[in-house]
Amino acid sequence: MTSKQDLENLDITRLAVLCHQVADNLAMDRDTAAKAARMKQEWVLLVARETPHAQDLKTHEQIQKEKAALKARMVELLLTI
Repeated sequence: MTSKQDLENLDITRLAVLCHQVADNLAMDRDTAAKAARMKQEWVLLVARETPHAQDLKTHEQIQKEKAALKARMVELLLTI
């Protein structure tokens, strides 16, 4: 079993990949798979907002704040599996 610290040490991109794997896992319960899929999609949208880079510092800081919050939620979800 993976510890919370192990998950927190992962990059958000790796967590998004793990969420994608959970969402695609047919053995996973429907609710957990749906949450994982939503989190992965939220990550995709955040990356799109900052690509190629945020328009200004305020936008960049907001995106980083949202990514940190998403990462924390991803870790909590993955800990339940």
